[in-house]
Amino acid sequence: MNSFEELMRSPLQRRAFLTRMTAAGLGSAAVALLSGCGSRSGTLYPSPFTDPTNFPGIPGRNADETVLNYALTLEILEADLYRQALNLASGRSVGTALDPTLPAGPTGTGSYRLAVSPGGIAADRVAPAFAYLVQYAYVEAAHRDFLQTALASLGAPVARPNAQGYRADFGTTLESILTVIYAIEETGVRAYLGAAGFMNDPQLLTTAVAIHSTEARHSGAVAYVLGLPVGPRYLGGDRNALNQAQSPNPSPYGENTFQYYLEPRTVLQAVRPFIVGA
Repeated sequence: MNSFEELMRSPLQRRAFLTRMTAAGLGSAAVALLSGCGSRSGTLYPSPFTDPTNFPGIPGRNADETVLNYALTLEILEADLYRQALNLASGRSVGTALDPTLPAGPTGTGSYRLAVSPGGIAADRVAPAFAYLVQYAYVEAAHRDFLQTALASLGAPVARPNAQGYRADFGTTLESILTVIYAIEETGVRAYLGAAGFMNDPQLLTTAVAIHSTEARHSGAVAYVLGLPVGPRYLGGDRNALNQAQSPNPSPYGENTFQYYLEPRTVLQAVRPFIVGA
């Protein structure tokens, strides 16, 4: 990934970066970032900032940087597992990098072709299921690159990939692969929601919420092709204050009216099995 300074100097690199971010739904956030937004440091917590209870092992000089690095840590894992999943589903070596050319259109699959059994996915949902896997693999890579650039623009420490890599038992069918992806997406949605309250800078919070929205759409789409309910569900872990079971005035519209969150320490513990050597 090019440094922020190189992106600012080079119109070609800047244009290429904005093209990738726009394809991932982060165009406006990228423009704001490259225009100098999000340059303030958090003020709610003192600097240097450490929070071993909520963000163990996550770098950052203040709360905002720590939350961004927390998000980056998850996006690095998510992007790599998506890449592995796509390679498995298309019959490629698991270590193969993403094709450098973005698939065209919202349902494009580029050079990728489904090479495994669909499993239990309904016949009319197999094509969109595979297209989602292809498209979202590129989006997650864009999220990772965007956060790396955002942190570099702040002169902040930047979380690095795990040296030993990442792993998941994806199984051998498109259904089993997407079932793992769904669990990862659901964790990501809850992770962004659970970390939002630690941020101070409105520009950075807006960017984080933009990524959260995208992750939620991914989760809903993958749930759909798997034949699962697409709305928020309580899957265990932390419950938020609006949970039906805890509210003195339960919602007449049902328990799943609001999205549930996961606290950062819960998320970091949940993703440990995906991290080699953790």
